[in-house]
Amino acid sequence: MKPVVLDTSVLISGLLKSRGASAVLVDAFFAGRLHLAWSRETSAEYAEVMAREEFGIDLRERVAVLLKLRSSGGEVSPEPVPDADWPDADDLPFVAAALATEGKVIVTHNPRDFAPAKALGITILSPGEALEKLRDGGL
Repeated sequence: MKPVVLDTSVLISGLLKSRGASAVLVDAFFAGRLHLAWSRETSAEYAEVMAREEFGIDLRERVAVLLKLRSSGGEVSPEPVPDADWPDADDLPFVAAALATEGKVIVTHNPRDFAPAKALGITILSPGEALEKLRDGGL
């Protein structure tokens, strides 16, 4: 199973909704059927966004996500990616994490934000596309 990088939007959507592709992907991660790659930077963003009051994600659930990440063995130590002409520089840690993995896949709700990553050999998938590949054994 090759690791993938989940954009924060997918993680949050999966935690907040009980249905939909993002929720199934997050459930698959907790069940050990989806391997996530993450870095200190992506983990920090997950923690910061999950803690936002507007999402109302319970502290226990936030801790469970971070503990599962840390126990998953998916931590990478990526090289920084230059931010020249990047639509959103906050996405660069996710690009760097994907580049440090064998699979080089990012799952996101915002494919346009990651369009330049394709030139770096990274595959950009929507949650629905990722779920289809997971079900077909391609993730």
